[in-house]
Amino acid sequence: MLENWARLAEIVGAGGVIGSLIYVGLQIRKNTAAVHSAAAQAVHDNYSAWYSSLQSDPELLSISINGMRDYSCLSEVEKAQFIAMFMSFSSYSQNAFHKWREGSLSPELWKGWELVTMNFISTPGGKEFWKERGYVFGEAYRRHVETEIMPRKPHPDARPWGAFPIDD
Repeated sequence: MLENWARLAEIVGAGGVIGSLIYVGLQIRKNTAAVHSAAAQAVHDNYSAWYSSLQSDPELLSISINGMRDYSCLSEVEKAQFIAMFMSFSSYSQNAFHKWREGSLSPELWKGWELVTMNFISTPGGKEFWKERGYVFGEAYRRHVETEIMPRKPHPDARPWGAFPIDD
C-alpha cells in the first residue's frame, strides 16, 4: 500500500514538473513577443525623432536635400552638418539592421527601413557620404549596404524628402 502511495506521489510530482515547464514555455513566448515589440518601437522612435528634428529645422533640411542632390555644392560647414545628419540616420539604420538580423525586428519592418536607406544612399550625396564614411560602420552592416542595398535600382517613384527623383 505504501508503494502505491509512493507511485502516486511520483506521478503527481511529474505532472507538477510538466505543468511548470509548460508555464515557463508560455512565459518565454510572451517575453519574446514583448522584446520584439519593444525592439520595433525603439527603431521607429529613433527614426521618428530623426525625421522630426530635421523637419523642424528648415536650414538643416535644405542642407540635407542639397547635399543628397549634389554633395560638392555644400560649403565646409554644410558638409559637416550633412555628415552629422547622415551619420545619425545611418547609425539608426545599422541598429535596425542588427535587430532584424538577431530576429527582434520583423523582416517586414526591416524591409521598409531598408528601402528608405536605399533611397538616401542611392542619391549622389548619399554615395559620396558612404564613400567617405562607410568605413566607420560594422562590417556586417557595411557589407549589406554595399552588396545588397547599393546595387539595387531604387523604385522609380523614390524621391528623397519628396524633393527630387533619385535618377535625377
